[in-house]
Amino acid sequence: MKKIYFILIVLCIAMFGMAYFYFSKLNTGSDYQENSLFAATANSGLVFSVYNDQRIFDILKGQDLFLQLLGKEKSEQLLLLKDKIADQPAINSLLANSDILISFVPGPGKKISYMISTQLQQDAQKQQLLEALKKGGIKVRQEKELYHINLTDSISFYLGIDKSLILISEAREPIEKSLELMPLKKSQAFVNYIRSAGKLRQNSLGNLYVDFSKIPELLSAVLPGKLSGNLAILNQLESFATLNYNFSKERIFLNGSTKVSEQDQYLHIFSEMQPARITIDQILPDNTSNYRLYSIPDYQSKFKPALDRIFSSQKKDQQISRILNEIKQTYRLDPNKIFPVYFKDQLITFQLKTGENLGAINLSNGDMVGQLLLDISVPYDNEIQQLKSPGLLFAYFGDPMRPFDTPYYTIIDNNLIVANQPSTLQDILRKYKSDNLLMNTKEYTALYNQLSKTAGISFYLNPENSTELARKTLFTPFYKHFLSQQGFRAFSSILLQLNGDKGRFQTNFMINTPEQLFNPK
Repeated sequence: MKKIYFILIVLCIAMFGMAYFYFSKLNTGSDYQENSLFAATANSGLVFSVYNDQRIFDILKGQDLFLQLLGKEKSEQLLLLKDKIADQPAINSLLANSDILISFVPGPGKKISYMISTQLQQDAQKQQLLEALKKGGIKVRQEKELYHINLTDSISFYLGIDKSLILISEAREPIEKSLELMPLKKSQAFVNYIRSAGKLRQNSLGNLYVDFSKIPELLSAVLPGKLSGNLAILNQLESFATLNYNFSKERIFLNGSTKVSEQDQYLHIFSEMQPARITIDQILPDNTSNYRLYSIPDYQSKFKPALDRIFSSQKKDQQISRILNEIKQTYRLDPNKIFPVYFKDQLITFQLKTGENLGAINLSNGDMVGQLLLDISVPYDNEIQQLKSPGLLFAYFGDPMRPFDTPYYTIIDNNLIVANQPSTLQDILRKYKSDNLLMNTKEYTALYNQLSKTAGISFYLNPENSTELARKTLFTPFYKHFLSQQGFRAFSSILLQLNGDKGRFQTNFMINTPEQLFNPK
């Protein structure tokens, strides 16, 4: 019996020993992988991940649209890196079978730079990599703590090696800043989000990770000044997204999940709401440049209480009370019997190619709302009125309607449309009556042939209708890329959909191309 006990004890010790060895190795591997992750996110909020597998590289090589999105210069650089390093067995064998992370960061001289993060095999040494590069015909020269590597006479990179960590970039600054910030682990929340989203390598060709709080800094290389107007939503937006890339030669499509961290942010309201069938886009003219559309299927019981909590947390609740009380006292009209009663389920703000901004809400009874608004309006002509009471739309719908303080408005087929200039509404009316609408264009029809028209929030951009806006806002290098048929103008439409899902958003992101590009007549 003692012998049996002894054998059982030995077996238990062996099992515990093997378990300890396994999990200690697992933790070591996890830390080993996270070195790349902390380096990639130290200075970037936009990280693309692809597994170091030749089969995946071969598939991605067939995606020409990525090259057009990145531009000719960066595309040539990345293709050369693949040919000279990733495709060379002597070099690739020294790299770990793990994810290669590509971070996009603001670079010197109003440029967007990128940095590639990966790892050496655990038993590989720095000197082995340097020798393999030299044997592959790559010139290697040490410059202080980094290495300067020449792949051709005209294309070179900087290489940083920190123990097993490998960093490659077209410029010194991204590597130096990453190595400086990485030990501080300021991107811990972003790293935790990526880890909670699952392993870096999923059943997809690639993954895109986004920290929206860092996007304004990245965009500072693209356009001047603080983000304002339609991009103001990105300021101080505490939100993360993880998106899986789905291969297609006709379009770029990613889907996944987005999390809005702060509950007092406007977008968070919609993470708890069900998406709805989009109909309000039927009023948009064919010269629409972009729009932001919000589905609000339950205004009274969900949206308005959540909006009031945001107003309270932002200390705007007294301002809202003053706006509504002034209407009651001045006009003997209860504003709570207008929009809360007759608002239907959708709100949209949009911008025309000429730069004018408009907003709209759909109504269950447009005629009744028109009658109720008469006492607080001034007529401009037979079809257009102007609200006299400031801040009314903001009080009931929040930030999207903030720019329309005392707007001009018209009501078309149970849709109230607002603008700050009456001439803008006159143009809208002419377009609507002549049926020159966005929904009738082949580009818009082709977009929604690929995606569902049921959504919670939709952000849309029409590149062709945005040329003049791009000229006024983008720095020259990016404006030239925007105009190029080998660049951004190869795309016909861009759409981001966010659908509420118990506090998060199911997310679809598509960059579509004209049908004739792949289906010529």
